[in-house]
Amino acid sequence: MKNYFLKVSCRDCGSESTIYSRATTTISCDVCSATLTKPSGGKAELIGCTVVETLE
Repeated sequence: MKNYFLKVSCRDCGSESTIYSRATTTISCDVCSATLTKPSGGKAELIGCTVVETLE
């Protein structure tokens, strides 16, 4: 199982954030407070963002 960081863009405001691929908590946008991810027991489920880049 490979773990990595993702640079994501908020669908609501376009702000970019860096998140962990296996986040265990809900992550919200720092700018508009929209929910970006929610935990799913493995990889974080991206619900309010799009992946810009995968960081190693």
